[in-house]
Amino acid sequence: MKPTSRPTVIFDLGGVLVSVDFMRACKRLEAVGGAKAAVIHEVIVNGPDKQAFDTGRLSPQAFAQRFCAAIGVSLPYADFAEIWCDIFAEQREVTGLLDAIAAQADLMLLSNTDPLHIGYVLEHYDFLPKFGRLILSYEVGHAKPAPQIFERALALVAPGTSVIYFDDVAEFVLAARSCSLAAEQFVDASKLRSDLVQLGLV
Repeated sequence: MKPTSRPTVIFDLGGVLVSVDFMRACKRLEAVGGAKAAVIHEVIVNGPDKQAFDTGRLSPQAFAQRFCAAIGVSLPYADFAEIWCDIFAEQREVTGLLDAIAAQADLMLLSNTDPLHIGYVLEHYDFLPKFGRLILSYEVGHAKPAPQIFERALALVAPGTSVIYFDDVAEFVLAARSCSLAAEQFVDASKLRSDLVQLGLV
């Protein structure tokens, strides 16, 4: 079937458009009296609260309270929120491609994220307004690799539309493909550009 509309290019956020260094925040939380940074990092990766936060089951204030209790630190909410968001750096080699892609295709964001992180990215970087649609885990109630989040993205594009999704996590790429969403693993800006050239999108 020939595409019936402009192609859609879907990007992950963390690890693609911005780098993510949770350990920086963990070291700051350790420095203000929390557990060891490695322990804090383990709570982030494997604790239930971040998953609940990422899927909208905890408010930012409730998450801050529960997370701080879990790592043994007492902080005002605003201080915690600032540290929690001190993890990002824009990947300018990638975001610098967005205008060229947007000339050929519609842009969509699909991200496991929380309201604090997306708010920080919106405030500090200027690339998110380039995306016509945002599929955010805390808004849809599902996080990758759950099929529902990929199905939500596919439901937003017209039948027959050419769609490609870029994510740095191999597990999520495979999960997207299992939902019939064409996906490629993001490695670096050079490979991304090569993939986009092959697809005729830059």
